[in-house]
Amino acid sequence: MNSHSIKKQALQILNALAVFILLSVAPACAQGADPVVELQTSKGNIYIRVFRGLAPRTSMNFLDLVSRGFYNGTYFHRVETWCVQGGSPNGDPNGNFVDPATGRPRFIPLEVNRNLAHSRAGVVAMARTSNPNSASCQFYITKKPMRQLDGQYAIFGSVVQGLNAVQSMGRGDQILSAKIIQINSGGNQTSRPQSTGNSRGRGVRSRGGQSQNFEPPTDIPDSGF
Repeated sequence: MNSHSIKKQALQILNALAVFILLSVAPACAQGADPVVELQTSKGNIYIRVFRGLAPRTSMNFLDLVSRGFYNGTYFHRVETWCVQGGSPNGDPNGNFVDPATGRPRFIPLEVNRNLAHSRAGVVAMARTSNPNSASCQFYITKKPMRQLDGQYAIFGSVVQGLNAVQSMGRGDQILSAKIIQINSGGNQTSRPQSTGNSRGRGVRSRGGQSQNFEPPTDIPDSGF
């Protein structure tokens, strides 16, 4: 093997190593630019890092609703051994966000990032109906790993503090307020102004007047109330 071949092989190895390192640190880099949302609840504060870099469409939907004051005064209407779920303007599974600009409910397409998984307690993801693209405003927080949900629901955040509040949450406990308290960009931390009003809108029904009922995954044995 001549020196040219050795150099070429070494360069290929270095390039492969660089790609491996880039892929390994990409999620961490994305999270480094992510904001943190504070949920003040009747069971204590919950702090959620929103994965804006890994699930941008879902994250921006959630951050927009937080900024509007949409979640202020809403309830956790679903509590099970594996999750708590809230964010409905009706306090039940049927509520969606109605955009005041259009007068129509806003839904977001299912956004799945393979770097994110239901691997532990504190994972935050969007709830939806049996239609994969029906997520609107309701979200859930896991209380334990639920890997069977991977690829089916849009994960967009993780609890970084306040998991005890999640674990102790009861049905009917309230989100007193939600606000963006930190934006990490270039190492700077700033506070973002929040809407003082509540543009929650109203609960909506699907076409034909039928309620859009939440349908939990069939592989969860303790779902259904």
